[in-house]
Amino acid sequence: MMTYEVRGRVLDPSGAVIARARVDLFRQGQTPVATAETNEAGEFRVGPVPAGSYELVARAPGMERQSRALNVPRTSGEPVEMVLSISPLAATVTVTPARGEVENAFDLPGQVNVVGREGLRERPGVILPAALREEAGVQIQQTTAHQGAVIVRGLTGQQVLHLVDGIRFNNSTFRPGPNQYFALLDPNFVERVEVARGPSSAQYGSDSLGGTVNVLPVRAYPLASGRRFSGELTPFVRTADWASAGALRLSYGTEKWSLQGGVSGARMQDMRTGSALDSHAAVTRFLGLSSDVLGDRLQDTAFTQASGFGRFFWTPAAGHTLTASYLRSEQQGGRRYDRLNGGNGDLINAFDPQILNLFYARYEKQRLGWIDTLSATLSYNSQRDDRREQGGAGNAFASINDESNVTDALGYQLQATTHLGTRHSVVFGGEVFDEYIDSARAKFDPLAETSEAVRPRFPDESRYTTFGLFYQHGYELIHNRLRLQGGVRYSAFNFRTFAGANLRDAAGRPLVPDFSTTLQDVTFNLGAVLSVTRNVQLFTAVRRGFRAPNATDFSSVGVTSNGFEVSPDEGADAGGLVGTKADSSAVSSGAPVATLTPEALYNYELGAKFQSRRMTASVSGFVNDISDFITKRALLLPPGAVGQAIGGQPIVAQLPTGAVITGVDPRPVLVRANVGAVRLWGIESAWQGQVGDSWLVTANFYYLRGRDQQTGEAPDLEGGLPPAAGFVSLRWQPLGKRYWLEGYSHLVSYQDRLSSLELADQRIGAERSIASITAFFNNGAVARGLVRNGILLPTGETLAQVLNRVLGPGVSEAPLFTRTPGFVTANLRGGYQVSESTDLVIILENLLDKNYRWHGSGVDAVGFNLQVSYRIRF
Repeated sequence: MMTYEVRGRVLDPSGAVIARARVDLFRQGQTPVATAETNEAGEFRVGPVPAGSYELVARAPGMERQSRALNVPRTSGEPVEMVLSISPLAATVTVTPARGEVENAFDLPGQVNVVGREGLRERPGVILPAALREEAGVQIQQTTAHQGAVIVRGLTGQQVLHLVDGIRFNNSTFRPGPNQYFALLDPNFVERVEVARGPSSAQYGSDSLGGTVNVLPVRAYPLASGRRFSGELTPFVRTADWASAGALRLSYGTEKWSLQGGVSGARMQDMRTGSALDSHAAVTRFLGLSSDVLGDRLQDTAFTQASGFGRFFWTPAAGHTLTASYLRSEQQGGRRYDRLNGGNGDLINAFDPQILNLFYARYEKQRLGWIDTLSATLSYNSQRDDRREQGGAGNAFASINDESNVTDALGYQLQATTHLGTRHSVVFGGEVFDEYIDSARAKFDPLAETSEAVRPRFPDESRYTTFGLFYQHGYELIHNRLRLQGGVRYSAFNFRTFAGANLRDAAGRPLVPDFSTTLQDVTFNLGAVLSVTRNVQLFTAVRRGFRAPNATDFSSVGVTSNGFEVSPDEGADAGGLVGTKADSSAVSSGAPVATLTPEALYNYELGAKFQSRRMTASVSGFVNDISDFITKRALLLPPGAVGQAIGGQPIVAQLPTGAVITGVDPRPVLVRANVGAVRLWGIESAWQGQVGDSWLVTANFYYLRGRDQQTGEAPDLEGGLPPAAGFVSLRWQPLGKRYWLEGYSHLVSYQDRLSSLELADQRIGAERSIASITAFFNNGAVARGLVRNGILLPTGETLAQVLNRVLGPGVSEAPLFTRTPGFVTANLRGGYQVSESTDLVIILENLLDKNYRWHGSGVDAVGFNLQVSYRIRF
């Protein structure tokens, strides 16, 4: 088989050559292949290497490393020019959109965000999702301090696919809407994060509707000879929550193998928000009081996180590589703040513990007949999601539910890449993910001091199996002018529950039925990139994404952000109908509750990109049409439902429309349903340019609009539809100096198109009613010492007077907010290179101590915050 050589030179921003720079070649972004050093003329030669796609990385002391994608042999005959910078220009290499292929983001028929290791470190926050807040087309939602969810083009949770080094991180118990799982991935052990905006279902299967997030772990750089031991120690502190943290990474290797490992730990105390206020506090929502009666910090936002990882890489012979990686991460003490002081006023709501165990082993073989690279991956993804919650709006004698939920997913992936001549590249393969769900729940009665097992959140011992076959093809139709990409995928899913493995009611009837369903889907993507000039690209794409209902959709029972939810099968057995909305205003749609089917998204996109040595820019517009959209709706039951049980809870009230209410939540019971069509459309743009030798300007903007195609109203997207937002920064980094300084700002518009889900959500509209105010006044306010003998102590009012002031005369229910306010932030950050092996990053966040909230979040943003990170390399 033929081999090829990669050659080129490394330059600094002025065009001068850089001698003794390191140049490394990686396959699929992670597997080291070869290394070289530039000569006195700045030139390098790497190879010989077989055909395939590679990432070329150049690095030199005091400069930002630079990457470039190479397709061998298509680009092997052309000298590669690598220009290093003192400032962190936007990363340009990605491995996510074209599965198995390394590509330059500039050459793709779509938009990709890439945040590298230095970018992760220089951004504020203690959890990984926070580092993506500055990216175009991306919003980060935090229900509480220890959680973080990525929203891509208005979709999140189950509708955004998360990967770790190309392996599915999503599992069948991923909650809809914003969820906590992504925050378990420790940023200290991440090489870069890639966000491919738009569906990637043809490459990766279910869940990739809004986009795909791929987290690539820290990689080992190859050695030409000898042995090397290295390490990195990074202590970290910040004042907003008096956080203290640290991470240690160690690496030892030779030219044949390397071993990496690390540990990290962090302790966050209660958070202080802007102006020391909580805009959605339970006392504000239900009593109309300022949150400062509860203190100047958000009680129950403290938590502890600890992580450890190990990674082994071995090249037993030329063309053979083996990688094994293990990550364990655990959060302790995390609480759901928006259901405590931050919204519902409950006394207990904990996500404790949250545990991730992720292992995978990957074998790669190059040059196997006509196949360039063949890889086989075995993975084990175990996620534990334990909870303790007590509803009742602060009723200390309400029942307490303790849950244990563990999902173990075994993955088997086989993938091959090849090329046909110099213009065709092909990726194909298959994968199976087999999931085992263990779930248990016990209900404790504080009055009787008794405990009993009840129906768990998910059917115990249920199974969810995913199977997929995929094919991707890239074709350079006109050399250096027009490139086409396309792909197709077949997927199948099977979900099974077993009555014999679960509880029975007092009459001996199973609480979980014997149930099995199989779903199938075929999807595709098509894209084209036209090179107008060397610096200008036009692109277009038509892609289909899909999401198969998972175990949460089919069978989850419990309290959610929007109310108490029951499974579709239970709603159907009760003779339920689907409501038109998710709140008390819902009326019958006429549709019976039924088994769910997959939701599909068609994406149509058009855009342009510009790239030169000093500037990059892009703009694109897209339309996403979702059919068979799955969301929550009020469950309407036949008259006379009061006294019956639903989801293991007694029905205490029924509205004239048929909507029912249980004792654990004052809002109508919800059920999931395929409810029709939703259209999302928007514009995204990003720009970055160097001004002179010392200044770097960055800006981005996105605008998103959504509509329920049946009602014309805002769609019921869980987490809400993000408002228009922008980001600007100006960075000063004098050439040849050890320091840099950057001012940056988020500019976010208001959002006044709120759906029924958003208005009812305590994190957004925070709807309150006579019943919910009464419940909190008589329970939560009493437990917090604010009400005594029927009098609200701070104001001297009775319940009737509070209802009249908060809701108004004759009003039975109303949201606290009918729109999310916009905001502009002022922030400053800088760094200093103390020595060749140590450096310091300082961030001053929210300089004006402004109170604001990211749309959909359950906590306000931090107030004035000093964050310091110190790094020692050895």
